[in-house]
Amino acid sequence: MVVVVPLLSAGQSDKVIIMKIEGPITEGVAEYMANTIRYAHANGASGVLVVLNTDGGFLKPTEKIVTEISSSPVPVAVFVPPGGRAFSAGTFILMASDKACMGPGSSIGAAEPRPKDEKVSNALASWLKSLAKSSGRNETAAELFVKENLALASDEALRYGVVDCVAKDIKSFLDEIGWPANIEEYMPDLRISILLLITDPINTWVLFLAGVVLLLLGLAHPTYVLEGVGAILVILSLYALGLMEANLASILLMLLGAATIFLELKMGHGFLALAGAIIASIGLFLLYESSPLISLGVSAEVIVVVVVTLAGLAGFYLYKIREALLRKPSLLSPDQLIGRKGIVRVSINPPKEGVVLIGSELWTAYADEPLREGDRVKVVSVKGFKVKVVRI
Repeated sequence: MVVVVPLLSAGQSDKVIIMKIEGPITEGVAEYMANTIRYAHANGASGVLVVLNTDGGFLKPTEKIVTEISSSPVPVAVFVPPGGRAFSAGTFILMASDKACMGPGSSIGAAEPRPKDEKVSNALASWLKSLAKSSGRNETAAELFVKENLALASDEALRYGVVDCVAKDIKSFLDEIGWPANIEEYMPDLRISILLLITDPINTWVLFLAGVVLLLLGLAHPTYVLEGVGAILVILSLYALGLMEANLASILLMLLGAATIFLELKMGHGFLALAGAIIASIGLFLLYESSPLISLGVSAEVIVVVVVTLAGLAGFYLYKIREALLRKPSLLSPDQLIGRKGIVRVSINPPKEGVVLIGSELWTAYADEPLREGDRVKVVSVKGFKVKVVRI
């Protein structure tokens, strides 16, 4: 269900649909843009206003957004709020818009591809220059945004013809371009909200590692709840990686990291969980490196450090639990079991094993004949931590 929240009203019947883009440009943002434009057209809106604040994003969704704006049946305007940014992928979105405005203290540009590649740089510069030409903006500045990593403050962007105006808020911008001040915010539905969440690379990576750690804890202490939640998080993160068209090396490193974390169940002192998280982090870095219009920010690096540390602590926690269990004496040691009597708690159907209660402890058991739950049995031999029983 789509929720529309009125923001401002000037008593006019005409209206402008507003959407907000904050954070990386992803597949979720592309879907959000497409839905907003469709909604605006279906409801006879004067246009769509995009409030844009981003440090960049992925190339494919950026291409989709630019296509949506270029083919939109209603005008699309972009406003970079005071102190905001339209860097990298955000520059392409702003340059494709019909009207563009920036707030005081905001910036635009810094669209040089990373890692720097002359072929990719020339292609992106040509594309951005073409967008500038079609929207009547400064083509030279557009080319320098990519080739020289040029960044302009709001007043410079206005002076060089990159934006139409500088305004302190949305209402001032609408007044400047003559759009109605009756504004409604288009809120993403549940599906789009989930896409916006999981297609942020950092969120994807955190979901993946959190899912792996929950699976690990669930296997160490079977509850079926932790395992279920963990599996869902891992599946969501892998789906998001597919949407981002992550390169094979990134995916393989993340899976290798997960496998290393799982080895913590068998051995290690917390170091394997830490090492696995670090390996998965390298996969995340490669994902950023393979995307020319997005870069790992300082906040993302802090999150990586925190999650890696937590993974190491989780591994150390499991090690301590395993150590405590090994020190705990059994009420019945294996050499005391032969000849003891017990009751079948889980049926035994050879070659399938079952469970028997001997004294106050449950033991994995096997037999040469079928035994049903409730049958009384006697232990005749012990093999490791499994007992062989016969019917009494």
